[in-house]
Parts: sequence; C-alpha cells; structure tokens
Amino acid sequence: MPEPLIVTAPASSANLGPGFDTLALALDLSNVVRIEQRPGPLEVTLEGEGADILPADETNLVCQALASGIGSLDDLHITCKNRIPLRRGLGSSASAICAGLVAANALKGLRWTPNDLLARAAEFEGHADNAAACLEGGIISVAPGPRAVSISVPEDLAFVVAIPEQEVKTNDARGSLPAEVPLGDAAATLACGIGLTLALERGHLDEVGEFLNDRLHEPYRGQLVPCIDELRGLVDVENCIGATISGSGPAMLLWCRADAVESVAEAAEAALARQACASRARVSKLAPGGVRARWGGVGETKLERAIG
Repeated sequence: MPEPLIVTAPASSANLGPGFDTLALALDLSNVVRIEQRPGPLEVTLEGEGADILPADETNLVCQALASGIGSLDDLHITCKNRIPLRRGLGSSASAICAGLVAANALKGLRWTPNDLLARAAEFEGHADNAAACLEGGIISVAPGPRAVSISVPEDLAFVVAIPEQEVKTNDARGSLPAEVPLGDAAATLACGIGLTLALERGHLDEVGEFLNDRLHEPYRGQLVPCIDELRGLVDVENCIGATISGSGPAMLLWCRADAVESVAEAAEAALARQACASRARVSKLAPGGVRARWGGVGETKLERAIG
C-alpha cells in the first residue's frame, strides 16, 4: 500500500414515497474515507458531521465493514471526513458501510462483485435500499438477491433536501410503523410504486408527482418530520413536483425540475422560517456514479476498479 486509498461514498434517499425498502437514489453529498498505512495500532480520525459522537476506534461502521474483509486493522490510519448529516434519513450509515467494504475489496483484491458488496452491506444495514443507491448511484430499485436495478433518470430532474436539526434514529422510525396495513393501502401504494418507476423510465416528469403518494410508512412517520405540512404545501404551488420523506426521516426530499430548483429552495426556506423550523434547505442533484475509490494522486476510478 504505497499510497493512501481514498473512497468517496454518497448520501442516499430511500423509499421515494411508495417504494418502501425497494426504491432509493444517490445524492451529490458524500463522505470521504482516507486509509493510510504506517506502523502501529489502528488510529481513527473523525472530521465533520458526528465527529464528537461517532466512535473513533474499531467499532466505527467504516472500520467494522473494512475489518469484515481484511481482518486486522493494525498499521492503518483511517480518516473519515463526514459531510452527510447523521440520523436524518440520508443514508449516513450506508455510506460508511459501503466505503469500508469497497476499501476492503481494493486493499485485499477480494474481487467481490457489486452483488457481493450489496449483500454484505445489507447484512450490516438490515435492508438494501440505501446501500444499493450508494454503491450504484442514480436511482435504483432493489430486486431479490439483493440486486440493484438502475432506473433511467430524467435529465431535468433535481431536488431540494430539507434537513432538520432534529435527529431521528432509524429504529425509532421503524418502531412507529404498524405490524399490519389494510390491503387497500398496500394495493394503492404498489400501484404508485409501479407508476413512479414507469414515469421515471419514460422521462415523464409531469406524471411523477401523482405517483409519489404512499400509505405504508409516510402516514405514520410524518409525525416525526418537522414542518411536513408546510413543505408538502409547496407541491404544485412553487413548481415543486412532489415531496417525500427521505428514508426514515426527518429530512424531506422535494422533487422539482432543474430550472425551478433555486426557487423551490427559496420557497422551502421561507416556509420553514415562517414556522420557526430549525431546518435548512439544500439544492441537490443525483450522484450518477455511486462509490468511487482511488489511490492518492491518481484519477478517480469506478467501482469495478476497486473490485480488481
């Protein structure tokens, strides 16, 4: 390992309304992990989001995922530059896990395939949607296996992410869900999930909004999302196509056309300010390529290169 290994892993937004645990997308906000070799015990340096609360030792998710492939972490210095807010439904844990797995793949030449990486990430996470989007980039659906299936992305699709200061643990958000749902709710949500996928594939952004409705999780998780009604009120009023809870929340994903994204962000900021919501609105695009790995000083490489 003559040079440091640098892995970049994007944020993700899962469910996308009606695609509970089956649909997700990658966003242009990434964590960066730098791994250097030097004599001595493992050293972990944390910067940015969660630096004061995340473990700086082998129990860190990056380290756990890395160790699952290479074993001992002695002689390594791992620096985690975290830009993805924690416990907001933006896939911070999936980013850490995927970064560690891809790093292990590159360092050991393990030749794990993308499906292998996704299966391992799902074992850590308990679900595969965020990890699939993080690994593949763009918009994905999760097929049995698990396996990531890419969905075509309309060129003029953009997003505004409303990120509250309030945190929500994934386990708490899942605990708010009922054990059973009415058959009619399940059928209506399934229909919307299929319609959303077809609208995206065909590039019909004018149809996307009508298919973002969900009856499986958003009615129950909505109580954990600050100012959700104000943000949903922007739909069809401020050139906002639709609004979905990002993963388990409390972040919200506002869907819009690229030429309207700045005005939607301003409207979201104003709506949040009127309600004194401690949140910020961030203009976002899709991250098209997923996880990237490179050796220090060398141009960025695709996931396949990390596989070897």
